[in-house]
Amino acid sequence: MKRRRITAASLILVLALLSLSFKCGDGSNGGPAQQTDQVKQAAKAADDIATTVNAMIKAKRDLLSSNLITKDESNQLSKLLKKVNDADRMFYNRVKQLAQFDATNKPNFATLFTSVTSAIDELNTSGVLGIRNADAKSKLSAFIATINIAVVTIKALLQ
Repeated sequence: MKRRRITAASLILVLALLSLSFKCGDGSNGGPAQQTDQVKQAAKAADDIATTVNAMIKAKRDLLSSNLITKDESNQLSKLLKKVNDADRMFYNRVKQLAQFDATNKPNFATLFTSVTSAIDELNTSGVLGIRNADAKSKLSAFIATINIAVVTIKALLQ
């Protein structure tokens, strides 16, 4: 049990460090060539959300195979994780098409990002907080905390 906690803590630390050290590309992957730092930061934070969701999916599978969550809990989490992933992907794809945030497009992106934050809130309240096993809930809550760091970054950029 102690080994699992150390593994979960190590994974969270690695994800946090990865999110801090990741550099956005130069726009040569199909996005605008002259993206501002704000747009790059928003794209990176959206990518961090996707990376954390993928790690959370793997953790959910491990928890199910260890019988720490039920099949019903797993199914509910799967549905909610897909919803977060879909909303985040839509936001990320739109941001990658953008050269800069300005007064005309920020409100549209803020509205689009609301669908991401709503999906994350639903994942937390209807998914993670509904888990009966305390250890499983704790592990999954750590992923939510990591996601919320990226959410704060994006919200600040869209103000």
